[in-house]
Amino acid sequence: MAAVALAQPASDNVSPPNEPSREPPAFPSSTARGSFRSVLRPAVDVSLSSRAAGIVEVIHVPEGSTVTAGQSIMSLDSAEQRAELAEAEASARGTKAEKDRAATEFERIQRLRQDNIYSEKQFQEAKASAELALSRYEQALAAVELARARLANRDIVSPIAGIFLKTNKLVGEAIERYETVARVVDVRRLEMLVFCDARYFSLFRVDQRVDVRVLKSSEDQPMISGTVSHVDPVIDPSSGTFRVKIRIEPSAQAVPGFSAILIAPGA
Repeated sequence: MAAVALAQPASDNVSPPNEPSREPPAFPSSTARGSFRSVLRPAVDVSLSSRAAGIVEVIHVPEGSTVTAGQSIMSLDSAEQRAELAEAEASARGTKAEKDRAATEFERIQRLRQDNIYSEKQFQEAKASAELALSRYEQALAAVELARARLANRDIVSPIAGIFLKTNKLVGEAIERYETVARVVDVRRLEMLVFCDARYFSLFRVDQRVDVRVLKSSEDQPMISGTVSHVDPVIDPSSGTFRVKIRIEPSAQAVPGFSAILIAPGA
């Protein structure tokens, strides 16, 4: 997730001594009273982690590509898992044959038992054999599903439709379980997150239209409109601030990564 700078009124927005400003150098770090600086970012920004450890075998799409939800981004080596699945499927076929044979035998004995050809003991033994064979078959099916899940874990897939922004891995490199390996963003919706001083708490409400100045360059700073999508219900007592999220439609003027200034209503 892209880092968001703490945006505060000009009188409070001062960098600590000896700490370099994290704002773009083309713009001053402070803003006018009643305006709050932040960064335009994708509303959905997902860091993908691997569910298994392994070696990157193939990266299916290049960075910057558009991907769909459920599309595989990269795959880990999977020869062992494929062999396990084949073994589990073979075992399931064998136990199914045994289940079918035991069920057929039980049905035959059940019919002939009425003519006293088979004893109660033989009937119960056939019934137990059929139930045991069914249980073994169900266990074999569960083993197949487990093997399929283990194989599926070798694929790292995108949970959203968006842009495969980047990866920090190359083919042949090792990945640890739960390690973050890629990033996918949905740039169809942009968001601006600001931390406002408590004195402005009463000025914002959800679905309110607000003005945002986009800092494309020192000379090009167009004004666009955004919609308030969230306002914290309470003020954080430790910082004296509250969060406001602004939803912004992408355009030639509004691009992810640009710095922007939210103008407080009435400021």
